[in-house]
Amino acid sequence: MALQHAWNPPALALLSLVLVLSAEGSVSRCWSGGECACLLHKSIPLSKLMVRQAEGLLTTYKSSQGDFSEMFCKLPVKEVPRVEITGYGTAERLRNIHATLGLFRQHITMVLEEQKNLQDWENPLLKGLQDAQTYITNLAGSVSRILQTLFPNEPPEVSESDHSSVTSPARNIFQQKIYGCAVLTNHKDFLSHVHHELKDLKFKDQTCLSRTGRSLRGAKRRTS
Repeated sequence: MALQHAWNPPALALLSLVLVLSAEGSVSRCWSGGECACLLHKSIPLSKLMVRQAEGLLTTYKSSQGDFSEMFCKLPVKEVPRVEITGYGTAERLRNIHATLGLFRQHITMVLEEQKNLQDWENPLLKGLQDAQTYITNLAGSVSRILQTLFPNEPPEVSESDHSSVTSPARNIFQQKIYGCAVLTNHKDFLSHVHHELKDLKFKDQTCLSRTGRSLRGAKRRTS
């Protein structure tokens, strides 16, 4: 299958470099908004990069599954995390993102272990799955820090993945192909929601600015 729209490793590396340089070019501006704004400033490009990586990873996955891969991806799988972000306020929604990222990391780990038995070791799919794990860890750490900055007296919601492991039922090869595609499809869609959620938090929510203002006023009173 031709990968006409896949994001290959060189393309992703170039995109990553562009995003990093863009972020570094305005890092001084981000500090003017305090730590919260700075964390958002770095997390939004990271989430955008992750969406592109997830799109390419899904394309690579489909091309690695042989015939009928499109059919595999149309079949539902119940145990895969949902793509929706839930919660009624900033804290609840960020905690939901943090928890769901942890769940997706475990499911992607499971997909990686299953695909190791089905693919040659040099297949780029395996490297892509490993990269996805790293990206998720980094983004989850950023979300956790944003939560700690905005709500210092309320620790981030602990993901169920911190206490238990995703169990792997006995699956035949056909079921493994279906499961892997479901995980990566939902992973891609969830990251897209996360990217838009972080952008909304930056441009529409004044939480960062209001808390920064209170911190600065408090610092001035202490030094006066």
